Amino acid sequence: MKFLTLIEIFLRQTRFYLLTTIFFLILLPIAFLLDFSKSYFSTSVVAGTLTLYIFIDGFLSISQQISFMKHDGHITLLYTSGAPKWMVGLALAFLTTITSIPLIIILVILAENIVKIDVNWLGLAITAFISLLVSSFMGLDLGLSLDQRKVNQLSQVLSFGLSFFAATFIPFYVLPLYFKIPTLLEPTTYVAQELRYNLDGQLNILWYIGISIYAIIFLIIYMYVRRKP
Repeated sequence: MKFLTLIEIFLRQTRFYLLTTIFFLILLPIAFLLDFSKSYFSTSVVAGTLTLYIFIDGFLSISQQISFMKHDGHITLLYTSGAPKWMVGLALAFLTTITSIPLIIILVILAENIVKIDVNWLGLAITAFISLLVSSFMGLDLGLSLDQRKVNQLSQVLSFGLSFFAATFIPFYVLPLYFKIPTLLEPTTYVAQELRYNLDGQLNILWYIGISIYAIIFLIIYMYVRRKP
C-alpha cells in the first residue's frame, strides 16, 4: 500500500513535464537511426541510445528526486511513517521503468526496420533489468550521500562522462588500449556492450558479470549511506 502511495506521489510530480520528455525521447533516437542507418557502427549507436534510456535517465531522475525529497524533509517524513528508504528508491525506479520500457520497445522496433538488427529479446530484457537495478542503486547512493546542490551538479557531470567517455556508442574492441582500461571503470561500458550483443542476437556473459559486479558494489554503498540522516 505504501509503495502504491509513493508511485502516486511521484506521478503527480512528473505529470507536468512527462509529455515533453516522451516527445524528445522519441524524436532524438529516430534522428539518430536515420543518420547512422548505413554506418558500420549503426548497431552500437542504437546500443548507446538505449543505454541513455536505461541507465542515464534512471540515474539522473532517481538521484535528483531523492536529494530533493531529502532536502525538503519528505524522506524523513516517509521514513517515520513506515516507508523505508529502499522502498522510496524502488518506487522511483519502478516509475522510471514503466516510462522507459515503451520507449525502448519503440526504438528497437524502429531499429529493426531501419538498421536491420536481429534482436535477442530475452537477452535485452535481462540486460535492461540488471542495468535499471544498477542505475537505481547508483542514483539512490548519490541522492542520499550529498546535499541537493551537489547532487544536481555531480549527477549532470557524471551523466555526461558515463554517456560519452565510456564505450557506449562504439564497439569496445575498436578502442586503443589506453582508452580501453579507463572505460572499464564505467558501468555504462558494460551495459552498452552487452546491449550491442543483444541487438546482434547474441549474449556475452562477461559483460553481464561486469554489470552484476557494479550492482553488488552500489548495493554495498547503499547499505552504508542509508544510515545517514
